[in-house]
Amino acid sequence: MDASTQGTEPTGSFAAAAWDRIAPIMAEIEALPLLQRLSDGTLPPEVFRHYILQDAVYLKHYARCLAIVAAKAPDNAQVLRFLGSAQKAITVEQGLHAGFLTQFGITSADVTSAEPSPAGFAYTNFLLATAYHSSYAVALSSILPCFWIYWHVGEAIKNRPAIEGNAFQAWINTYGDPQFAAGAREVIALTDIAARAASPVERAQMTDVFVRASQYEWMFWDSAWRLETWPV
Repeated sequence: MDASTQGTEPTGSFAAAAWDRIAPIMAEIEALPLLQRLSDGTLPPEVFRHYILQDAVYLKHYARCLAIVAAKAPDNAQVLRFLGSAQKAITVEQGLHAGFLTQFGITSADVTSAEPSPAGFAYTNFLLATAYHSSYAVALSSILPCFWIYWHVGEAIKNRPAIEGNAFQAWINTYGDPQFAAGAREVIALTDIAARAASPVERAQMTDVFVRASQYEWMFWDSAWRLETWPV
């Protein structure tokens, strides 16, 4: 994909370097069966139901991570800008979930009682621990892959020929939507601003958590494809 699709910042920025670091992970993400079959409309309904229920559980925790990160921002301008971009993403995802929960027969009680999968549990706890215990710059870097990778994947699928009657078209439209893209771009820009003020040690930590969160993104989708539950 070209730089405009990826949302990559100018060469030399922290975000551009971090995105380059996860190129092998992105190749694995793009090859995931769940995404391939979501794209062509052949994803089994039970897999998508499992995925969207886990995603609803994830979003509850992710929203709290965003609030913690915002509270750590160094000035009011960044607090407001971050909250605005985070609100865009959450509003878009909540609207998507509302439609799919109804379409696939998932009730609010199902969401309330749902247990996170092992992969989802590990991912959200990683994000929460990073948000609580790390600096603003490091915490921000850990939540960035969720924005950026979903934008990247949504754009890639959106640019393929549409499949008539694809039950998952709303998912494709959501993450290929300019509103979601705008929120992702803003978080990328904020991460670069934070990186410019960070020490070399802190920048290394930012890269580490960015890579780890990207690995968790792969694990989350892969676990949904396998209908992962707790083994014991």
